[in-house]
Amino acid sequence: MDRYYARFSSNHPWMHLSFLAIVAAIFCISCYQLLVNEELIFAVGLAIPVVTIPFFAMAANYKRKYMHD
Repeated sequence: MDRYYARFSSNHPWMHLSFLAIVAAIFCISCYQLLVNEELIFAVGLAIPVVTIPFFAMAANYKRKYMHD
């Protein structure tokens, strides 16, 4: 799966940057809502980056090792 995303991110860098921006926005908004509203339901938004960032890291590692520009 990370191999396919590495190829996708190489072919479509703007889509990859938009995915990163969306994940960062979800994290920031969830942190803000968690601090302001003090409701634990907003902690779900913190779980999304925990799952996606290692996936992006594995794809970047594959890209660095096996895909040469």
